[in-house]
Amino acid sequence: MDNRKLEIFHTVATLNSFSQAAEQLHIAQSAVSVAIKKLEDELGLLLFDRKERKIRLTVEGQKLLSHASIIQRQFTEAKNDMVALHDLTAGRVSFSTTAMMGSHFFPPIISAFKRKHPDINFHVINEGTEGVLKLLDSGEVDMGVVNSNNIDASLDAIPLCAEPIVVCVAEDHPLARLSQISEAEYCQQRLVLYRQNYYLRQLTIAMHLEQKQTPQITMETDLLGMIIQLVRAGEGVTLGLKITAESEPGIIGIPFKNAKELSLSMAWPRKRQLSLANQSFIKFLKKT
Repeated sequence: MDNRKLEIFHTVATLNSFSQAAEQLHIAQSAVSVAIKKLEDELGLLLFDRKERKIRLTVEGQKLLSHASIIQRQFTEAKNDMVALHDLTAGRVSFSTTAMMGSHFFPPIISAFKRKHPDINFHVINEGTEGVLKLLDSGEVDMGVVNSNNIDASLDAIPLCAEPIVVCVAEDHPLARLSQISEAEYCQQRLVLYRQNYYLRQLTIAMHLEQKQTPQITMETDLLGMIIQLVRAGEGVTLGLKITAESEPGIIGIPFKNAKELSLSMAWPRKRQLSLANQSFIKFLKKT
């Protein structure tokens, strides 16, 4: 029982006429009759009572019509949804990013994209650049912001930015007067840090090992808002991107004497096809 025969049946049953159904479907009346006969033969059931001048549905035909109405509506909705996805009047962009990028880099880009495609929705989750690689490999996210140095042959990617890494301190912190800071000075501070799978956390630990210092971690969390509030309150300092320090009132970003930066890219697995909405966002990012 294919959809075309079901469509012809539904049209005949709705109009209660073979001739009117043929006219609406733009096919010959004989083709309508043949399709209905084939459907009845296939089901082994009589769908229309043809004994009188006007046709009428049999009990079996009425039962099939109740199903056909649902199927035809769902089929039409499916076609319309596919057209909408193709025309980008529907769909969803899905990716994972760090809290810093999600809070300060992406909002204006997403707003600009949605001005062009207002019906596209976004699903964005927070994860460290290291953790994103695991999510991409497992298929839990479509795309993700990763450290550009960690992109291997299994991933496609486009560069997003190369942001200077700074030490974020409160504007009234003793370090705030410095124009630059050394690794040794940073490693002597109380720290508010991201959890394990964040690059900035790993860089902090690496610097402390190099300086043969034990990190003085007063707080660790993946909540950017909490980190910023604690730093602003003078509870410690943290590593951050320059864009974050510049975006947060009451926070000063001090660059390292030996300049450091984090190069970030939007990546996705080569083995999986991106949705049209995701593809469109990637094209938009390339032009941004």
